[in-house]
Amino acid sequence: MINFIPYRFIFSGCVLLSAGLLASQTHASFDSACQPDWSVELHSYNRCSNLPILSPANDNQINMQLLLADKLLAKIEAPKPQAMQWFDSYGSVPFEASEFKYSLSNLTPSGRAKTSESKEQSDRYIAEERCRTNASGTQIFLQQIAKDSGLNTAEKKLLAEKRLSIDPSCDKALAFIKVANEWSPLVRQYMAYLNGSIAFYNGDYATAQRIYKALNSVKSPWLAETAAYMQVRTAVNEAYTSGLDEYGFQYLDNIDKNAIAAAFNAVTYYFKNYPQGQYVASTRGVLRRIYWMGGQQRKLIDEFNWQFNNASSPQFNLEMPLVAEEINQRIFESRLFEVANFKDPFFVATYDLMHMRVSSSKKYTPLSWQTLQAQKNIFKTEPELYRYLQAMHLLVQQNKPQQALEYLPKGNPPARLNYLQLSQFILKSHILQSTNSDEAQSLLEVLLASAKQAYQRPMVELMLALNLQNTQDYAAFFQANGLITSPALRLVIIKRAANADLLNSIIKSSSTSASEKKFASFVLLHKTLNHQDYDQFIEALKFLPTDSANFKSYDSANEAYSNQPEFNLFNWKGHKISEQLTCPSIVNIAKTLSTEPEDQMAQLCFGEFVRLTNFRNSEYIIENEATIDNLKASASSTVTSFNHTLANHASPFSKPTFSRGEVYKNIIRNSNNADLKAYALYRAINCYAPGGLNDCAGIEVDKSVRKEWFDQLKQNYPNTEWANKLPYYW
Repeated sequence: MINFIPYRFIFSGCVLLSAGLLASQTHASFDSACQPDWSVELHSYNRCSNLPILSPANDNQINMQLLLADKLLAKIEAPKPQAMQWFDSYGSVPFEASEFKYSLSNLTPSGRAKTSESKEQSDRYIAEERCRTNASGTQIFLQQIAKDSGLNTAEKKLLAEKRLSIDPSCDKALAFIKVANEWSPLVRQYMAYLNGSIAFYNGDYATAQRIYKALNSVKSPWLAETAAYMQVRTAVNEAYTSGLDEYGFQYLDNIDKNAIAAAFNAVTYYFKNYPQGQYVASTRGVLRRIYWMGGQQRKLIDEFNWQFNNASSPQFNLEMPLVAEEINQRIFESRLFEVANFKDPFFVATYDLMHMRVSSSKKYTPLSWQTLQAQKNIFKTEPELYRYLQAMHLLVQQNKPQQALEYLPKGNPPARLNYLQLSQFILKSHILQSTNSDEAQSLLEVLLASAKQAYQRPMVELMLALNLQNTQDYAAFFQANGLITSPALRLVIIKRAANADLLNSIIKSSSTSASEKKFASFVLLHKTLNHQDYDQFIEALKFLPTDSANFKSYDSANEAYSNQPEFNLFNWKGHKISEQLTCPSIVNIAKTLSTEPEDQMAQLCFGEFVRLTNFRNSEYIIENEATIDNLKASASSTVTSFNHTLANHASPFSKPTFSRGEVYKNIIRNSNNADLKAYALYRAINCYAPGGLNDCAGIEVDKSVRKEWFDQLKQNYPNTEWANKLPYYW
């Protein structure tokens, strides 16, 4: 228990916190549309690919959450095992920053959970909270009157009806309850409390305060204490609204200083009169809001540290899923941010990791080795965390991997790892992978047995996957009783790294799942066709499911097929272009090209298949970018040294991907068939509609060439429907 002593509030500068306040690259910033990067990148911030290790590349909230777990404040739950679906991007690791908090819960329950504020209610909300607490307030009120022996049954019913009739809305004022003289004094006091709540919900804080203060001296212990607590909530809401402008943006500098002082006085009054009260946790939580509104950054940080160190106190009020977000918003993103305010390992380590990143921001200052060395005393209670930060700095800022190893543990890992220990051994294996792949493999295999906490085994498996890639041993991913059990990692290999032989092996193996066989079948069919290996495609047709017509992706009639590969592509029956030009099925097109690869009509029809189906959509899922653009990866992108991104290399299929743009060019140059040539000209020009960007793959041509095609179509084939359909070029 602490004693609250009034103090002077110190204000400095205008602090703007609104939708317009953007975090720099060193801070967290959650947007939409994420895709994972299957790597152990440690240098550059990536909100979409966070790891369960302390890393500069993580969002700072993730690093804080891992530190909270190691403080035995937060429990991290492993995600429920789920079979990977075709369009799934994420497995367990890496993960998106904004999603990880849903894995967290409190190891020690927050005292706030026992009060009128629900678990979801948090001081992270900087807006008025008056419209969000009616349900929990109603529940507590009904529980109280039910057990109040001073009320008879009729009075309890009346009070319940009145409370249930209160349905607040932020934009509509509620009517006050008219107090009847025939009611007993206790009923009138309860009704007065309800009128105070109505005033609170209406945003009429002055009236609410008068009513609540009048209840301070009533004989009912619950009414007196709850009214005192509501004075705290009313005061802090009144202070907050005093800083809102006409558009609802919060300018902390505009907050009424007297209102902040009044809120602090309300907190002081409550703790003086109810030091063991039922609202001590929530009332203490209000302090953080007061410190934030008053620009008291040092006191805000101290309050967080008090909470971290006093989880057994009745005043402990942190909700672990929300702590990192609150710290990020109110401290790291504050315009009053000063690193000198940090005097403890938790905040300093979070800051240090953020400032070991590679960043192009002009406001960014990388952490120097001298600054890190000067922090030794701060970390005297956590020397292993300090040594880890030193090792990380040596690697990512100084590029001295061998020196970094000297700061990491020797020998094998303990039987059970916390997240700092996992971080140490992952960093060690990361360094070893670039110099001694066998030693890295041995360490990771031992590490698997110790990786028992949530997200730890998937992290080790990602490292193992990258090490196997370094040796080009993709078959090891699918061995019976193999080390890689993550469905997500195996799916990445199926989609992007497996060659035809491995895909065939996966389909026929007794140790792969039905989903993996299905996915491998689709990839084999798609890639052999896309890479113009027509013989293999025809051979792979035996793996086409008997119900392939049902596999229409998002257009499937049965939802069970919607998140599956679009096998129906390969049932394409052909297309009539004109009276002169008709295309057969894709199977027959492939059979023709298998024996006559230069057949221009077959090539054109392959282009029609690509144009009229979702073939390219699947290509974006299973091909690397360089492959899609028919560009071979350079020698530097092949695995000559350790490759830190899984399946990020040249395609395992040697032939180039099909490009209808190149087919059109070939027909334009070489065909003697007027109908074929006119249509090829029409289609080649349309490749750049409507914005001038090439949608047909192959090598882009200048606008002048497109004009030549247009002129050629209009002059040489003026009476064709294609010339008549095309009013301009792009």
